[in-house]
Amino acid sequence: MKTPIGPEIAFELGGVGAPAISPDGLVVAYVRGQVQEGKRVSWIECAPFEGGESRGLTSGDSDSSPVWAPDGSVLAFLRPSSAEAGAPRQIWLLPTDGGEARRLTNLEHSVAGFDWLPDGSGMIAVVDIDPHRGQRDGSKTTVVRETYYRGDVLGYREDAWHQLFRVDASTGCELQLTSGTYNHAHPVVSPDGRWVAFTADRNVDRERRRPFGSELCVMSTQGVAGGGHVERLTPGVMSAGRACWSPGGLSLAVSVTDMSQRHQAYLERVERYSGERTRLTDDSVNPQSGFFPISGPPKMVWTDEGITFAADVRGRSGVYRVSAEGLGEPETIRAEAELINGFDVSADGALLAVVSTTPDGPGEVVSVQTGSPPLPSASPPKGGRKESRLTNAATDFVESREIGAVEFFTVERDGWEIPCGLMYPPGFDPDQSYPLVMEIHGGPNGFFGEGFNALHQVIAGAGYLVLFVNPRGSSTYGANFTDAVTVDWGGEDSFDLLEALDAVCERPYVDANRLGVHGYSYGGYMTTWLIGHVNRFKAAIAGAPVVNLWSMWGVSDIGPSWGSYQWGDVPDDNFDWYRERSPITYIDSVRCPVLILHGESDWRVPISQGEEYFAGLRYRGKPAEMVRFPGCSHSMFRVGDPAMVKEYYERMIAWLDRHVK
Repeated sequence: MKTPIGPEIAFELGGVGAPAISPDGLVVAYVRGQVQEGKRVSWIECAPFEGGESRGLTSGDSDSSPVWAPDGSVLAFLRPSSAEAGAPRQIWLLPTDGGEARRLTNLEHSVAGFDWLPDGSGMIAVVDIDPHRGQRDGSKTTVVRETYYRGDVLGYREDAWHQLFRVDASTGCELQLTSGTYNHAHPVVSPDGRWVAFTADRNVDRERRRPFGSELCVMSTQGVAGGGHVERLTPGVMSAGRACWSPGGLSLAVSVTDMSQRHQAYLERVERYSGERTRLTDDSVNPQSGFFPISGPPKMVWTDEGITFAADVRGRSGVYRVSAEGLGEPETIRAEAELINGFDVSADGALLAVVSTTPDGPGEVVSVQTGSPPLPSASPPKGGRKESRLTNAATDFVESREIGAVEFFTVERDGWEIPCGLMYPPGFDPDQSYPLVMEIHGGPNGFFGEGFNALHQVIAGAGYLVLFVNPRGSSTYGANFTDAVTVDWGGEDSFDLLEALDAVCERPYVDANRLGVHGYSYGGYMTTWLIGHVNRFKAAIAGAPVVNLWSMWGVSDIGPSWGSYQWGDVPDDNFDWYRERSPITYIDSVRCPVLILHGESDWRVPISQGEEYFAGLRYRGKPAEMVRFPGCSHSMFRVGDPAMVKEYYERMIAWLDRHVK
């Protein structure tokens, strides 16, 4: 008998990621993840590109980042050097003709990523040089010299920097290519093996941009130990993604964001020697850029037919190809009602591997053959495309559960179409009346897309309707829509949410007297903002809420860079606005019970924000509780302790049942 989804999903739902197509196009390797004995573990599997039985490739419990050697003879991946907690990640090599994996590198520091040289003789690796590794426990002080001295998930950085190394694939011997107080990432080697393109925060004003600010750079793969010449190709951009080289190696394609529109990416062609830039896409597509620091930008490929890349468009993901000659409308290669959470493309652009998630299905690896040239063993695909589902990581879980159905719709306000979704509880009966919870996403430039959302399923599984909205400020709907929230937090975005709430409350099966609200991060900001301005909710749950913009600017790991852009200026130059737009200013107007859920190791929205709000509520005698989650970062739902995630769900549902249902 099927049962609704509950908090146990934190332990029971497996996942897949990081697909990698073999050079001959016959196999796709990927990372498989699961919770075992309360711990997140991951290993690498592979499956035939055209579908078939998968098989395990590695036996570690923290394996990641599979990358095939150019000739396909070896699969390289990352694994910690030992089972000891905090052991640095190293590059390991697995021969594809059989045998055990061997460790290639023996670095004191962790490898964060790498790209093979075209001849397979070695690779360019990103290494996290941390001079304080193993020394912090014996020290009672931390010396801070940079504005970005600690990062969510990463912890304290102090004098740690990501540097590029050249690693020999036979001996593991390494040569450090870069140095200095800069971070380098996403190396991609040129077709002739002479150059490596990468991103780096070598900007003059990098203190105001970290950790997101970066430029596209190029240097020799031979280099001089620690001091090779670095050419900056995109000075003045806010950030640059992972590049790809033209077939002849004279140009590169890269996604960039401008200083004035930091959450809308554009694909550009950059000339290798002159630095001349040509914009190739407009804001109708938003090239994927990853999720710092957990995942980087996905791969792109440049062929004679154009540049193939993954992008998000109006709440969905797709794969597109654009001409390298100039601004034009991208050709749609794949566009489904899905989100893509992992992507790879073959060197000729004909084969794709995506991690596809839909509203009723968690992520699975899907292979896509887009056309000629076909696989060596296959006939040309009919209709121009052939697809195969390669994994069943979530099949057992999904088949035993009742999945909440989703309806997507829009409301119109102030000349904008506001995208919305409504999830129905399992066994929904339109003749009955249901309580409703409004869910608010983070960002503020995140978005609720057409993919599986575990949190929404847990709420729906407890018997609630779930309303989720993409108010102005949400990304994937064009630059103007995304940028409309800048320096207007708590303004028009809040009215967009209330407009959507009014619309669904007109439906006969929505009990407008039993409304709850929950949001995390910026969603926590908007939750506390709304309950300070309207008295419509029976209860509120604020996850890691931003409540005081003035203090948030100075305590968040990204406050000085990201906060100054979002809020228009530094707080001491704009005190009245900061005070006016801080939810804590309106705490006396709160009328409903409030639950605050916050990770104690959150450096993105430090727990002091939740503490301020809780103290203000209790001092005024208002019903409130605060739950502190030890060891949890702001990204606890992605990489946190599954037991903590499960308890978050449990306490959220208990609060709603107590005060709303």
